[in-house]
Amino acid sequence: MSSLLSAELAATCNALGYYDAKANKYYADSNTLETVKDLIRYLRKDDENHDIRRHLGVTKVVQTDLLPLLKNYWEETELFDVLLRLLVNLTMPALMLWHEEPPTEKTARNYYLQIEVLGLVKYSFADEAVWAVLSSRISKILEIDYAERGDENSLIIERILILIRNVLYIPVDPDAERRPDNDASIHDQVLWSLHQSGMLDIILYISSSTMEQAYYMHTLEILSFMLREQSATENTVHQQFHNGASILYAHVGDTVVHVERTIRHGTGKRRFTT
Repeated sequence: MSSLLSAELAATCNALGYYDAKANKYYADSNTLETVKDLIRYLRKDDENHDIRRHLGVTKVVQTDLLPLLKNYWEETELFDVLLRLLVNLTMPALMLWHEEPPTEKTARNYYLQIEVLGLVKYSFADEAVWAVLSSRISKILEIDYAERGDENSLIIERILILIRNVLYIPVDPDAERRPDNDASIHDQVLWSLHQSGMLDIILYISSSTMEQAYYMHTLEILSFMLREQSATENTVHQQFHNGASILYAHVGDTVVHVERTIRHGTGKRRFTT
């Protein structure tokens, strides 16, 4: 990446806003909306080496700016929508960027592994407050009759589900976690945050509602990724978490069977959106 582009990206990220330690709050800049749109435009111009994506990962813009903005300004509809689009983009699994074929060429492989390492962003999503605002937004849309929602609302539901899928998909290196054997994994902490925020109930509702079959493939992916590390709960240090997570996993497993059966009979449809 050229020094000029690096400087432009740094200036753009700095223009998003700032964190006030005394007030313990993140404040948006007067041009935050346009700045988020600028970042989306930069990513559209990214090359096959994903220089811009890797740069934004190194600067931790998701953790330090985007998620604080989402939590503090989620009621500003237009800003929420573009933040959601950007978060979906930046959490896209590395494997998907290479069309589900990990690169073998040395340089490309290094870029691929770098983006995977930047998946440490998963830690920031073990935050009930993040999922609470997303849960509030999606639940309000689900209250609208399916036939009256319109495309924009349907896209918001789909993007939120894709964001959840992306976050759960992110693998975590146990060595990098450096946690006691009897502690909850970051995967379990994200799942627990989804539960505490009410988002898991929404996912299970969508999975069992005949009116929401357009999202069945998304919820199936989410539920499958939830179960991927279920054995980690066996050593959880807090008994409340252990018991609750075990029940959640059992419920999720039953729902996966239901969704798979429905899709197999041809009633589940899927659209791809970022």
